[in-house]
Amino acid sequence: MKRKNILVISVIIIFIIFLIIFLFQKIRKIDNDIKEENEIYNENIIGFDENRNIEAKNNEVNGILQSVDDLSLKDVDGKKTNFTFIYMNEVFNATYTKDNWHIEDSYKINNKNDITIICKALTDIYPIHGKDMKSFRTIDDLVYEWVQHNIAYDFLPDQSKWKENARSVDLDPEDQGRSIEEIYEARTGKKFNLTDIK
Repeated sequence: MKRKNILVISVIIIFIIFLIIFLFQKIRKIDNDIKEENEIYNENIIGFDENRNIEAKNNEVNGILQSVDDLSLKDVDGKKTNFTFIYMNEVFNATYTKDNWHIEDSYKINNKNDITIICKALTDIYPIHGKDMKSFRTIDDLVYEWVQHNIAYDFLPDQSKWKENARSVDLDPEDQGRSIEEIYEARTGKKFNLTDIK
């Protein structure tokens, strides 16, 4: 009887050992499967993020506009003076008065290629004269002025009285080719000084 009990206990122990080995192998397989799925998921996420980063960098350099058609430029009141266009899902106002395009909140548009397309669209409707009032300003010249306004807007502290002036650009003959300093000096009659603009 004692021998039979030892045999039963031995069989139970062997069964438990095999069960432990079997369960351990199953757990290892499940763990490996989870690791493999996580690696695939992470590769997909990293790939997605890399693609998104590449797309964002391309947009930074190349812009999001391919042509003037992408702007959905509209004459809002039929008077050919008040226009809207869409950029980054936001509606912008562009108002024309004699030899002046005023673009409200122009500081929000920073990509030079996109600014170029916007300036082209606007000057296709109404070109702007140069300072001599005989020639017309080039697209590059208008883009330069817009960028100068953006630099000023980014540079100026919020409490500066000049920040509001830099918020929206006026593309007109007066500021043709002027740098930030030259625009400041033309507006104030004073030499450009950082302490004055704060």
